[in-house]
Amino acid sequence: MKTVMIVNDESIILEKAKDIFKEHDLELVSVKNNREALEIMQDNEKKYELILVDSLTPDSKKPAFFPMKPSNTKNIDTTNDEDFLKKPFTNEELISFIKKRV
Repeated sequence: MKTVMIVNDESIILEKAKDIFKEHDLELVSVKNNREALEIMQDNEKKYELILVDSLTPDSKKPAFFPMKPSNTKNIDTTNDEDFLKKPFTNEELISFIKKRV
């Protein structure tokens, strides 16, 4: 089972993701802010295949998730709108976005 962390302060999105992840054999770790995410990652030896961070798209400044791979040590390019999952999104869009990246 692959583990994905979502950093988001909207409980409705986290609850929705929890149900979707169970259906697709993905483990969800949900946190409400970046500080909590860092604490969990430092205290836990669990490997995360992907971290989705609540953010804004670079051009339109619309709410979106930005994906990060914890094993990726190179600089992260956050200038391309296509790398973001724009909100609101459907269940299918969320799963497709994750599966393309894990």
